[in-house]
Amino acid sequence: MVKDLIRRILLVLFLSAAAVNLFSLPAVAQEPQLLLILWHGMAWEDVKISPLYNGGMMALGTMNTRIGGGDPVSGAYLTIASGSRAFGVEGAAGMLHTDELIYGMRAADIYALRTGQQPSEPEIVNLKIASITGAFAQAKYPLEVGALADRLQAAGLKTAVFGNSDGKDGRTRWAALVGMDSSGKAASGLVGEELLINSSDYPHGMRTDYQRLFQAVVAADADLAVIDLGDPYRYTTYAGFLVPEQRETIRRRMVAEAWDFIQMLHNALPNAVLLIAAPYPSSERADSSQWLAPVVIVGKEPGLLSSGTTKWPGIVSNIDLAPTIVGLLSADSGVMLGRSIAVEAMDTKAAMAVIEVVEQKFFWINQYRSHVLRFLVGFQVILYLITLALLIIPKVLPHQFVRLVQLCLLISLSLPLVLLVLPQDWYWPAIVIVSLILLHSRYQNQLVSIMVVAAATAALIVVDVLRGSEWIRYSFLGYDPVGGARYYGLGNEYMGILIGSAIMGWALFRERMGKRARFTTVIDLVLFLAVTAVIAAPQWGTNVGGMIAAICGFGLAWLLAHTRLSWPVSVVVVGLAVAAALLGLMYFDGGRPEDMQSHIGTTTDLISVNGLEAAKEIIIRKLNMNLRLLRYSIWSRALLIAIAAMGTSLIWPSRYLQWLLRHHHDLVIGIAGTLTATIAALLFNDSGVVAAATCSFFAATTMLTLALSLKHNLLPAESHIQEDANR
Repeated sequence: MVKDLIRRILLVLFLSAAAVNLFSLPAVAQEPQLLLILWHGMAWEDVKISPLYNGGMMALGTMNTRIGGGDPVSGAYLTIASGSRAFGVEGAAGMLHTDELIYGMRAADIYALRTGQQPSEPEIVNLKIASITGAFAQAKYPLEVGALADRLQAAGLKTAVFGNSDGKDGRTRWAALVGMDSSGKAASGLVGEELLINSSDYPHGMRTDYQRLFQAVVAADADLAVIDLGDPYRYTTYAGFLVPEQRETIRRRMVAEAWDFIQMLHNALPNAVLLIAAPYPSSERADSSQWLAPVVIVGKEPGLLSSGTTKWPGIVSNIDLAPTIVGLLSADSGVMLGRSIAVEAMDTKAAMAVIEVVEQKFFWINQYRSHVLRFLVGFQVILYLITLALLIIPKVLPHQFVRLVQLCLLISLSLPLVLLVLPQDWYWPAIVIVSLILLHSRYQNQLVSIMVVAAATAALIVVDVLRGSEWIRYSFLGYDPVGGARYYGLGNEYMGILIGSAIMGWALFRERMGKRARFTTVIDLVLFLAVTAVIAAPQWGTNVGGMIAAICGFGLAWLLAHTRLSWPVSVVVVGLAVAAALLGLMYFDGGRPEDMQSHIGTTTDLISVNGLEAAKEIIIRKLNMNLRLLRYSIWSRALLIAIAAMGTSLIWPSRYLQWLLRHHHDLVIGIAGTLTATIAALLFNDSGVVAAATCSFFAATTMLTLALSLKHNLLPAESHIQEDANR
């Protein structure tokens, strides 16, 4: 009995001890859930040789890589780390383990001297954190150093960094730069020289030890692993020393080894999402200012990538990577300006075909855009100067010559419409021009032709916006995804054209209606509200400055046409309408899901977080942009010549204004509304010079065309008025 009791007691003690030991064992290291793989200069031909691509396992997108300013390469990596366009600092990627030596001192000691903080042993430190913080301070929008790492740390998530792009001339650790927090420290990882193998047949005589890098990543106790492949950057910096054949040989080998490494990671961590991005485009693209580079996701459904920033399947921005990572790990993105990337399901190779077509169009438009716009503005300036000369000279010229000049003015007025339909096929612009010539020969009164052009231009722009802006996207007067200023909705160029053409087309139509126009009060109001809604509605891409300009121009025109309110009262009414529309739009768009919000929703969030300081920064940014455009943009010349043309036409022929008020009252209302919208567009848009120039286009051309008719006796029914005007 005693022995049995002792055995039972010993058994209980043994089992208790085993249980205690079992539950006190250290936790199994957390495998990375997300791998951010940085492939410097990756090109689509590199992607196509991957087994993951040929196996249909990729979601693809082309990524805009523009930054806020400064050193372009480091700025591209800092942008990924911030979720907003960052400012680059040369040498920013020279991060070090605390025990690495530089200038004969430990990195930990230098960091402590420069920051007053003592780093812990596993941390990796950035000795240029003061310079980076100082560069970021110049931003007039939310921009935080290390926002990605900070957000993950706040959510209790771990970040680790691996790999380096070191060369013979210095240390370059892009992964550590992307994974560092606001204090300039990366919590853990391996980025030192032990990841390199000396090899004379590789650029700089060294290559990445992919086996050791693989072991370090797989064993990482982290939620996010940021990985720098290393060899692609070293290849980029060394390619200029290689003859073409050798350059291609080394590139093919480098790409194959990189995909072998990525395939190993995918096999070892099958549940992890792989986000493979080129923070900076290939040398060929960068040299041509083609700021688009591939981004690939493996571990999600195959298809096209898009985001709330672009609202364009196949296109994302570099500011979207940090919010995407934070979102995949279920953390809060804070005030990052980017939006999470989503996948539109599609076969991988079909997605590649879409992207190739889109990029081809982008690059072609980007290559010739400045030439086309310079021709457009130059043609307008020369034509206006010729017209002004014909108004100033005292002699009445032959009718055929004046009619030819008027035809040229009409053709110039149709150019925005021509550029809108040009991407569809060559015969659409031809149809427009032939129709104009027929209109010109059919009607002696040029106001009819101008009315048709204005109405057609406004109608087609509205139709295109409602169908997703497919024409505007690929127009020379549309926005530029390569530049990254805007990706969807109605850009400032066509916004100004829409408002100007809508007002002048409406005014000239009222001229044709005569006294019957008195009964169109409600119809006119509905028309103006509909066009304003197209400009303002978030689902079509809010243009807030355009909405304000539209309300000012449309509102004043409608009040002058249908009420007897005085000018001061009309201005107050329009101001109240603008305030109400802004508040309503901010409330509506700010309440929508983050990925569906447009610019106004983002602005609302910023103001709610930072208060009036955010509003002040937005105003300052817009003013600075307009001042730059006034000094350097070709659109400033277009705006100035349009203003000069309208002003001069009121002097020659004499009494022109009185004649307009007496015989073309509705036209004067349209001109007043257009000028009001022009001023509002100039004041309330960050590229207001562009919007103002295009908005004034229709009013200025109409005034000049009619002034020519009056000056050179093309209005025989009113010859007595012309003689009086010519005195």
